[in-house]
Amino acid sequence: MAISQCANGNLVLTVRITFRPGRDDDLIELVAKAPRGALAGLIRESMRNGVSAGKAVFVEDSSEEPLEMSGLGMEI
Repeated sequence: MAISQCANGNLVLTVRITFRPGRDDDLIELVAKAPRGALAGLIRESMRNGVSAGKAVFVEDSSEEPLEMSGLGMEI
């Protein structure tokens, strides 16, 4: 796990998560259906409100700034 804080105060957390079919089907569906660039927002929303099968909903928060990847020290 890696944790860093941006100059603007954003906390960036990088983790590896393993989902198991049968146990994590709702989360697998959430990740599989995430629009490009929306996965982090979906994960945050599901952490706040939970997620259940068939009810993964993405509501775009236009007030959030895009993550600046250049400061993370890795090539993408």
